[in-house]
Amino acid sequence: MEGAEGWSIDPTLGERLLDALANLSYESILTENPEDYRTRLKEFGLEDPALTAEVLFSDKTEVSLKIGDKTGIDDQELRYMIIDGDDRLFAVAGSMMEDLGVEAELLHPVEQPEIQLSRMDRITILDSSGSTKAEWSLQGNITDADASASWRVKYPVTYPADQDRMNALRKNAGNIRLGIYISEGTEEMLAAYGLDKPRCEIVIHLAEGTTGSIMEDGTYDVRAREEESFRFQIGNARNEMTDYCLYRERIYTINHFTLAALTETDPMETLARYPVSIETDQLSRMVIEQENGTRDVFELTYSEVGTEESRGTENKNTVVRCTKNGEEYPYEVFAAVYERMRTVSFSGRLPEGWKKKETQTRYSFQSVSGKIHTVELSEFDRLHDAVTVDGATLFYLIRGGMGESP
Repeated sequence: MEGAEGWSIDPTLGERLLDALANLSYESILTENPEDYRTRLKEFGLEDPALTAEVLFSDKTEVSLKIGDKTGIDDQELRYMIIDGDDRLFAVAGSMMEDLGVEAELLHPVEQPEIQLSRMDRITILDSSGSTKAEWSLQGNITDADASASWRVKYPVTYPADQDRMNALRKNAGNIRLGIYISEGTEEMLAAYGLDKPRCEIVIHLAEGTTGSIMEDGTYDVRAREEESFRFQIGNARNEMTDYCLYRERIYTINHFTLAALTETDPMETLARYPVSIETDQLSRMVIEQENGTRDVFELTYSEVGTEESRGTENKNTVVRCTKNGEEYPYEVFAAVYERMRTVSFSGRLPEGWKKKETQTRYSFQSVSGKIHTVELSEFDRLHDAVTVDGATLFYLIRGGMGESP
């Protein structure tokens, strides 16, 4: 752009501009007699045109065209157009107005952040003072088979997060898209757009890992990526739909509603509402300890078997062996009881400041990836037990709600 030679215009919009002018065409000639319209330009919207384009071609040919109002002919999206040095009045497709009438601010290229869900392991929301307002993090590694079910609320409490709520939150974080470029993040511009003192900040951390994509030639390209963080500082509202955002020392617009899905999410509403979070096929060990000293240990081992024909293919079956205190135990019986445990949900929230009493029953679960998950039951009132999950006591459960042990 003239006056902004430090950058090349957005390639997509640039191609649209070039294509529209290199293939300049009309739908019809309305008249070849200039006396039919020259004294009535206002009636056609050509006295003060909706768009004027002055074009210089490489052969030194110059073209100056003006596009006016819609013609209203046959309900088509056609507009009036005249060209300097040509007596004719044309009807042109309305798309030409769209191709050429691009706002200057849209022409600056915008490099969108590449936020891969597969590498995401922490989301933090900071308030206007820079203090943590909400935070969620992944327990374990991004490559764990149970990674999607291993997210935890880290602030204002440490507690397992609901998998469905976290999937939605992570998807919203991964869908952050910058709008239009506004300016470089100079001290003056930061102050002008409320970014010298941001009202909030979103920080998304991606772990080191690999990503793959299919190339145009059909090959699968695997790329190793380093650990990185994406920081979005949010300033004033531009209008009801967009806000100003500082990203990598540049100011952009950003969709208000995309931000709200993150910044206005109450972390306490994302807490898991069920005590047992490890899926059945991800469990390797369960220990149940009672106040009277009884202790039952269930061990699960997995092995793959297949027929001669399936060897070297994915057509294999997984066989699970279950033991209770070292003795063989029917896996089908164990799985049925454990699946019922996974459907148990809390009865309600404990009062603020309630103090935990002595543990009566303690469950310890270990996943195949090595994660440890604990559930403790202690007396709340005559009908309910307080439930301590991974050290945090927030909810209560009707007594006996965990069901019979295997």
